[in-house]
Amino acid sequence: MNVTSRVGISLVPGVVITFLLLVLMFTLIATGSKELDEQPARKIADIFQPERTVDENVKEVKPEKPDEPDEPPPDLPDVDEKFEAPKNALSMAAPQLGGDLQVGLGGFARDSDYIPVYVPQPQYPRRAQSRGVSGYAVVEVIITTSGAVRDPKLIEEYPENYGFGRAAVRAAEKLKYNPRVVDGVPQEVPGVLYKFSFVIE
Repeated sequence: MNVTSRVGISLVPGVVITFLLLVLMFTLIATGSKELDEQPARKIADIFQPERTVDENVKEVKPEKPDEPDEPPPDLPDVDEKFEAPKNALSMAAPQLGGDLQVGLGGFARDSDYIPVYVPQPQYPRRAQSRGVSGYAVVEVIITTSGAVRDPKLIEEYPENYGFGRAAVRAAEKLKYNPRVVDGVPQEVPGVLYKFSFVIE
């Protein structure tokens, strides 16, 4: 059997099956239910929003009227009246200064003692910091008339050989003070001690 005969034999059943499918499809379409298409359409009513004005319902609150006093306050005494003071009363009048004494803003100078106004933070020695050691150092300085310091000297350090004294002396050179003033003249103050504490946080 050659190829042509095979194609002819398979073509005939294919044509028959296609024709039957077309007939079946048209039959289903013709006999389908038409109830959905024949139902009357429903009209949706339009919604109208009437125009309204909004009125504020605010009640005006009036403050209450204060009560009238029962009786008016008494009249103040006349300042022109002179009163006689008893003989044993103390005099409150300002004292009269005699002589050439003058009191004013520049009439006298105020004395003051030295006060630290700037204390620098000393650098923690590396050797003590690496070993977790805390300590302190006491330094002696001379406060000049301008409030600066000079000639810092190490008096005591604990513990020794950890660099606390050296760091305290370097920090003491930057101390600032309000100088001591006596009779309006700044005074130099020697032998002032200052203690620097070194604490590991």
